[in-house]
Amino acid sequence: MTRVTANVSDLQGLSRFVAAVVRLVVRLALIALLGIAAIAAVLARGKFSALDAVLVLILVAAPAILILFAVGLREVARLPERLRRMPTQGRDQLAELTRIAGAARGSGFRRAPSLLWRLRGVVGSTRDLVGFAVPLRVFTPPFLALTFFAGAFCVLLVPAGFVALVVLAVG
Repeated sequence: MTRVTANVSDLQGLSRFVAAVVRLVVRLALIALLGIAAIAAVLARGKFSALDAVLVLILVAAPAILILFAVGLREVARLPERLRRMPTQGRDQLAELTRIAGAARGSGFRRAPSLLWRLRGVVGSTRDLVGFAVPLRVFTPPFLALTFFAGAFCVLLVPAGFVALVVLAVG
């Protein structure tokens, strides 16, 4: 079996690109939220009904999806640093597990709660160590399609918000 190695420092350029995409997506989501606020203000001029509230909640779903995508991309951008820390963190956790096992051999039931508490800490930090693939879920085809349609809808919400502002200014 061949061993695959990658230079983590080569991923810095990609990380900067992902950070720029995150900024763009978050800005689009925030501008769409401002458009939704203007639309909600137009709807609130009369009597704001439950149907209007449902409509506003449906409109807010698109920027929320974009923000979830941005959070996932931000986690992907952190992957090079997490990969760089992984060997050291793994050694530290193995040493801690060895100490816990040594303490468990010579102890009775009285020390069990404290040993379980120490083990909980190691298991919790291991979840961060092995969970490096979790942010990659933003690249699944269904989520990418949902993000694409949410982004397109947010682009449409911006001029709709401007129209709503004009309606508020005129009327």
